[in-house]
Amino acid sequence: MSSNDQQEMNIFVVMSKIGAGIVSAFKWLLSLLGALLRLAYQYKYLFLICTIGMIIYTIYECREENKLYKADLCLRLNDGDVMVYKDMVRNLSDYPRYDDFEGLANALDLSMEVATKISSFHTHAVVDINRDSILDFVDYEDDVDLGDTVAFSVPNMLVITAKVRGIEYFPEVQEALIAYFSKNNYLVSLNIARLAALEEKEWMFHNALMNLDSLQKVEYFHKDVASGQYMQFSSMGEKKAPFITTKKQMFFQDMKELFKITDEISVDMAANLDIVTVISSFQPVKAECNTVWENLLRSSLYAYSIFILLALLWKYREAIKSYVTKE
Repeated sequence: MSSNDQQEMNIFVVMSKIGAGIVSAFKWLLSLLGALLRLAYQYKYLFLICTIGMIIYTIYECREENKLYKADLCLRLNDGDVMVYKDMVRNLSDYPRYDDFEGLANALDLSMEVATKISSFHTHAVVDINRDSILDFVDYEDDVDLGDTVAFSVPNMLVITAKVRGIEYFPEVQEALIAYFSKNNYLVSLNIARLAALEEKEWMFHNALMNLDSLQKVEYFHKDVASGQYMQFSSMGEKKAPFITTKKQMFFQDMKELFKITDEISVDMAANLDIVTVISSFQPVKAECNTVWENLLRSSLYAYSIFILLALLWKYREAIKSYVTKE
């Protein structure tokens, strides 16, 4: 038998085993489904009770006051590392996770009414794929490899996703989050130092502009004391005709660059006085996260899991009792 024939037989055997495995898994799934249906029929009254409980739970979760709404808050971080903000938000998200709404109310300085409406907080990085200072997308799934040599998260931007029971509470939650960052002692000290440095830099470039204005007059002009006019000289030192030239731009590129820098500093100081700057506020849409079908699916899984557990405990109650009482 040639090597090609042997290879074809090996492939045929492998494919046959894969097919047999798929058929066996399908048969096992059907037998499991049949066993669960028999169990539901044998304990139909218990199944009916669990079904009624599922319906009641679904109706409760679908009440207006239990509807969850989701929105994003996009922030520019003027001071500190982005990991500091992520840790602060992570600490906040632990409170609703463990139903400690009193702790959440104290941390955010909110009333208990608003604190109990908060379901969760999550942070997401803003990703720049090609490192070209163009914001490409928000990493909602947290699955971007930020260790890659190309993609990286923008260090001074952060998106916070909040889930709240009630659209009307989002403005108050946003205000509380901004205050939460603004009261952090570490971030406050960084902000004071940043603003002082910006102010000093602004004065430095302002003085550079004044000096440059003086230099252009000394370099290019000579005042004729008798006539009171400015006299322009050629490169050979020959005096040309007198004319008034006080508005002539000199050192144009240098002055243009200095004006650009001073404008950037002024904008930075005017727009980013606080520790964080809101780029995009919470804007929830009138579409709840926990829809009726999602609640129904979740409550069905809960109810059927409880039914199976109770049914098996009742079915094997004698064996369990014998094992527990056995010395």
